Amino acid sequence: MPEKACLNCKALHDCRDNASSWFFLFIGLIATIAVRLVNVVMDFGPFWAKLSWYVGISGFLVYFLYKYRQHKAMRMFLLNSGIAEKIRKNDPLTKTESEFVSSLFCSLRSRKDSINYFFIFFTSALALLLGAYQDFFKN
Repeated sequence: MPEKACLNCKALHDCRDNASSWFFLFIGLIATIAVRLVNVVMDFGPFWAKLSWYVGISGFLVYFLYKYRQHKAMRMFLLNSGIAEKIRKNDPLTKTESEFVSSLFCSLRSRKDSINYFFIFFTSALALLLGAYQDFFKN
């Protein structure tokens, strides 16, 4: 959908990411960094490696619990509403069902998941390179 059409969309407000979703993304990014730093901070002592590991795993626990609850709520609505069957049959949707479909499209357009995937990939590659350097090339 072109950006101009989005500005005129009735659901524009719904497509804007709320503060809590950005908060949980931030927790996920911090967790990603912390887990990938475990091997690097081990040189500073086992305390820092353990702290990094606990921060990372705790952050992942919070982030993925949040994501699970979001997906579970959407899945339950899909199952209970029969909306997929209505769409397949071209039956009219209720206002609630239309708003739900709109929110699904908005969530697919969100940059947060793309940011998260890129960040996980980038920090994983960086951690792999740093770990290989420390283990095999550092004197």
